[in-house]
Amino acid sequence: MFQNIRIISFGVLLFTLSFSLHAKVEALELLLKEERFSEAYQLGLQLMPEQAGNPNFDMAFGIAALKTGEYDQALFAFERVLMFDSKAPAPRFELARTYFMLGNLNVARRHLNQLLDATPQLPPAAMKRVQWYLAAIDAREAGKAVATSDGVTRFYLGARLGYDSNPNNMTKKDVLLFDVLPLTMPKVKSDTYHKLQAGVTRYQQQSESWGWFAGANASLKGFHGDHSDMDNYNLGLQGGGILLGKDWRLSLPVQINKQARDDDNEVLVLALAAQFNQRIDSQWDYTAFGQLASIDFKPNDQRDATSVTAGIVYAYRIDDQLKLHAGPVIGIENANEDEYNRNTYGLRTGAAYTFYDDQRLDFNLSYLETSHKSEDTAFLKKRRDDQLGATIKFSHRHKQTWLFDLELNYSNHDSSLNLYNYRSTQLSAGVKKEW
Repeated sequence: MFQNIRIISFGVLLFTLSFSLHAKVEALELLLKEERFSEAYQLGLQLMPEQAGNPNFDMAFGIAALKTGEYDQALFAFERVLMFDSKAPAPRFELARTYFMLGNLNVARRHLNQLLDATPQLPPAAMKRVQWYLAAIDAREAGKAVATSDGVTRFYLGARLGYDSNPNNMTKKDVLLFDVLPLTMPKVKSDTYHKLQAGVTRYQQQSESWGWFAGANASLKGFHGDHSDMDNYNLGLQGGGILLGKDWRLSLPVQINKQARDDDNEVLVLALAAQFNQRIDSQWDYTAFGQLASIDFKPNDQRDATSVTAGIVYAYRIDDQLKLHAGPVIGIENANEDEYNRNTYGLRTGAAYTFYDDQRLDFNLSYLETSHKSEDTAFLKKRRDDQLGATIKFSHRHKQTWLFDLELNYSNHDSSLNLYNYRSTQLSAGVKKEW
């Protein structure tokens, strides 16, 4: 009889403890609903020895850890939920968000692509949320400071030191004015330079179907030798909307950019653009883009122009580390003076290889051919240019918010007019800090 009483008492004790722990998990979930994330995280730490492995607890604790910036704990929590149910979309999405916040874009993209390929397919609202983060990953891989959640303002400061073999694009060939009179051209001189950058960007998702972004940036570039008259500053503003579909996204940016040099030359660019990205499958996607721009030069307004540029880029992701892209680009520029009217067409291609989660190598190659519509008044010939450009860039992200890079650029510019024949090489190193 006493043994039965002990068994019953033990069972009551287990039930009481289980009920108590369940109540505490519910309390944790309630704290999350009330957005008391720090308190929720502290309660989760207390419950973890008994509740780790309970998918309800792990999901709630993972979100609390994510909201309070305890990303390692969030990773472990969401991984435990996926061990319980590997097909559950919610923990995989939160796991992708956590990797994104850690700056591990490669793994974040992998989990987001798994969600897009999930069977049964995610609801449209969830698909659009995935597309939002894929857009943010694309922006961050392009070197832009982006938000790490649905609405956060990001700031950055950056600095570069570099070498330029031909800052003012001077030719080494003989130049004849009117095809008769020889011109004495300055010698090609190299120089070193520094560049300081600052900016702010905000990405905000307003609903499952759309969001917006806005930002401003500024830079100051100075040469250390004979090219101080080319010292310049840049100011830029950009903003626009982002429309989201379950397998596509459309960005509509408006941009204003001004550059002013110490030799009193200025350029003001006003541009309206559109960029449409369509996911074909987990490996293929394409981006179609177009831009209408007004370009204003000072002090001489003869080159003031309106330009239209369009193109498409196909991207193929061979695996989690290697991505290839290629596509054509065309442009039309109509200036105040006929001799500056020109058409451009060409090809851009490249590859990106991720060594580790925080290291990446980018290689880009472009070929552009430009044909001017009228004769040059000083050389009595129509100008035609062929430009080959190549860029190699190695970047390393440290502790989420520091980005270091080393970049090599080469340009080979051939022209039917010797004045515009030149070669140039730039080597630079940079650092950027984000908040």
